[in-house]
Amino acid sequence: MERSPKSSGVVRASGRRRGAAALPEAPRQRVVRWIRESICNGTLGPGDPIPPVRALAAMLGTAVNPTAEAVVDAEKLGLVVRHASGAHKRYVPTPGASLSSSTVCVLGRPSHFIDRSAAPRWSDPFIASELFGRLSDAGFHMYAINSCKLMESDIPTLLRPRPAGLIAIDSVNAGTLSLRVLERCREEGVPAVAYGNAPALRVFDRVFTDHRKGAADLTRWLLERGCRKIVPLFPVLPADTHGAFWIGERLAGYEDAMREAGLEPFPCAHFGSPLLYGTDDPERFRIYVALAFEQISAMRNNGGVDAIICQNDEWAKPPIAAIARMGLVPNRDILIAGYDNISSPTSFSAFEPRRPAVTIDKHNEHTAEEMAELLVARIYGTLPRGPQSRTHAHELVVLEV
Repeated sequence: MERSPKSSGVVRASGRRRGAAALPEAPRQRVVRWIRESICNGTLGPGDPIPPVRALAAMLGTAVNPTAEAVVDAEKLGLVVRHASGAHKRYVPTPGASLSSSTVCVLGRPSHFIDRSAAPRWSDPFIASELFGRLSDAGFHMYAINSCKLMESDIPTLLRPRPAGLIAIDSVNAGTLSLRVLERCREEGVPAVAYGNAPALRVFDRVFTDHRKGAADLTRWLLERGCRKIVPLFPVLPADTHGAFWIGERLAGYEDAMREAGLEPFPCAHFGSPLLYGTDDPERFRIYVALAFEQISAMRNNGGVDAIICQNDEWAKPPIAAIARMGLVPNRDILIAGYDNISSPTSFSAFEPRRPAVTIDKHNEHTAEEMAELLVARIYGTLPRGPQSRTHAHELVVLEV
């Protein structure tokens, strides 16, 4: 089931616009929330029993049956445990009790697990840090799995004891071990949510950013300003990167908008060396500028160029510096489009302070919110059986005209 925004306005993760009335909370969810909040605020401490079902139902104004079901849910989540001496009583776990049933595993690279305050808002680590916060607030414990150290032999025992669920924020493509972990979750009935929209992920619950529509919106903005010779210029070709799918989606969105306008898309130009990637070395930046200069000069000699679409705002800086080196004015003589709305200082900011004319804000906070809500809904069994797909509206941001 595909769920996507109906407009380009920002929507909340539930699909409702900001300010819309929230759906009423189900009695079963209300009881679980009360148990979780009572433990978090100290009303119930380690070893304390929770009220009997009938007393709990009377206190919260819920029927007995959904209250009893909620207590079972709380036990499955590890919020409460049952002692052998009291089969019908549940207690707050004492230190050392198993927390696996209230644990969510987060599968990603080490860079995903940096401090929240250090993660730029546009980045995947920001999504991870937001997920940790949202799922912790929902009463779950977090367990980080380093996909870079993952081996095939780890997979059979990775989900032992069984966690509440798993979220994969790693780049997942066919043949990767991260995909094998997701497949294992499906085999064992562990709720799992993936980040991305690669073909291999479409049998799982997933949340993705619509890179194709974002790039199409950027291209249309350039076309509306009279640009016709719009050329993509990326550091390397998509096939040379781990993000081949989403980079390919951005190029596809550019091609969609160009053909929609009756224009033939230009091939993606590139710097030509995947080894020259991500550094704050001024000598390396000069190399990037020289390579961009070479590509833009070739464009001008081969029919001209009036706009350039870059992989993101960071990689827009070498072309901006190259255009200035030609004696032209960036974003006047040649418009530059970026991506990601990178407002914080980057590795290249010390060498080139100017930004592109227009960019896309992916609103990663909504991505994290969608992933957390989707996983919690799957854990509680409130979703249809088939794989669910969610995205949300991005925002086109004009920086300079």
